[in-house]
Amino acid sequence: MKKSKKRNYAVIALIVLLIALAVGYAAFSATLTINGTAAAKATWDVKFTSATLDVDKDHGTATVSADGKTITAKIKLNYPGDAVKLTAVVTNAGTLPAKLTSFNITNPTDTDITVTAAQPATNETLAANGGTCTTEYVIKWATTSEKAEINDTFTVTFNYTQDTTEVNITPSHSDTGNS
Repeated sequence: MKKSKKRNYAVIALIVLLIALAVGYAAFSATLTINGTAAAKATWDVKFTSATLDVDKDHGTATVSADGKTITAKIKLNYPGDAVKLTAVVTNAGTLPAKLTSFNITNPTDTDITVTAAQPATNETLAANGGTCTTEYVIKWATTSEKAEINDTFTVTFNYTQDTTEVNITPSHSDTGNS
């Protein structure tokens, strides 16, 4: 019986020791948790905000559509050699920078009318929240033309995309007070 009692005491002692170790471990350990929320929100708002023609002569009108995507110019040239300058402003009112990916002019089919532009550079960036790009176009009736009247159209197209410059950040870790 003495062996059985000793064995019971040993088992009880081992159980008490294991409980003491578990309590000691719990007292000197902690679980740390990081909870967070990430939110992303941006607006895209690139459009024409103004269009004007030379004011020194009566050369017609230029207007921006309500959605800002189109300029309609009704240009009146009075004689061969006459010309007018159209000035257009593109504004980025959004919160994303915008990058010009292409610029194209479709000239009139009548070669007696030419459209020349001060072309912006491809990949030019419009800053967010108010960046602007001002471009000018000269529409001219050829001095050698023998026509009494010309009616033709031209198109200028700007294509912008969001400037998606990727941000690369590497996480790091450091310890202080280690021995």
